[in-house]
Amino acid sequence: MNKLNQVLWGMVKTAVYCSIVIGIIGVLAVFIVIPQWVKSIEIIVPNLIGKSYHQAVNSLRKEGLELERPIQVVNSSEPIGIVIQQFPLPNISVKQHHKIKVTLSSGSNHIPVPSVIGKSEDAAHETLVNAGFLPYSVAHVHSTTYLPDTVIAQNPAEGVQKNRKTVVNLLVSLGRKSQNIHLPDLQNQSVEEVLPALKAIGLNVEIKRTPHPRIKEGRIINHEKLVQSGAIVTLEVSGKSGDTENIGRWLTHKHTVTDGGHQAIKVKVVVSDDYRQRTVVDAWYSPGTVLELEKRRIKVFGKTLVIVYENDTKLYQRQYK
Repeated sequence: MNKLNQVLWGMVKTAVYCSIVIGIIGVLAVFIVIPQWVKSIEIIVPNLIGKSYHQAVNSLRKEGLELERPIQVVNSSEPIGIVIQQFPLPNISVKQHHKIKVTLSSGSNHIPVPSVIGKSEDAAHETLVNAGFLPYSVAHVHSTTYLPDTVIAQNPAEGVQKNRKTVVNLLVSLGRKSQNIHLPDLQNQSVEEVLPALKAIGLNVEIKRTPHPRIKEGRIINHEKLVQSGAIVTLEVSGKSGDTENIGRWLTHKHTVTDGGHQAIKVKVVVSDDYRQRTVVDAWYSPGTVLELEKRRIKVFGKTLVIVYENDTKLYQRQYK
């Protein structure tokens, strides 16, 4: 056999050996690998709808499956992070280590508008801002049924689903419309006898003490004749020179009416100082209303005790020196 024949014979033997090896691999694939592969696809996809992201991951790991990077979409009916779609669908057979696609809810941009009707304007603003809305007072009107600084109406209405940062318009009460009051001549009358009558018709009274050569101490020297309901009327009262007017001071006490609902609260403030004891506030107010006694021109003398009642129950007292 010459050299060429030897080369050809070697190539034939190599081809035969390769065919044998390929045949063995084929037999192994038919009888071992393929059956194992066929067995591996018998995994049932669990139901992930309604589960959180971490619950979905754990459920798939238990079954030998994996989770693809989730897609997030806005969904108004499900909280943020909840599975709302999946592929493949539940109860479908897939291969081991197959990746499952899910869609997660990113929550809703719509939230219900809270009710602020019956609240003070400040309390309504705080409620709306805390809920994610933008309050805006569209108008103030007089009302015979709502106390001053109380929200009468709102738009959008309570419970309506709106986007965050939506503007909520408010209609706020100014209370009853002020009326002119013509006072009779009170000169030379005792201020202690006149005060209850003036407060009964809705007037706030400020007393200015001035010495007078003929009018006795404690009697009215002069006063305004035409005033408006709810306004401050100044009574000039006879007093000794250097009397309490020169040593008095404005009371800076503030009180915020308890904010616990829509019902008006009766507030009573009693002030007792070195001069006398008197009730400076006795009226109904909406929850959250801020009462500033300094603006009401309440003057006190020496050591002062302020006692605050709500609905005839003593709330607290505070001492001022």
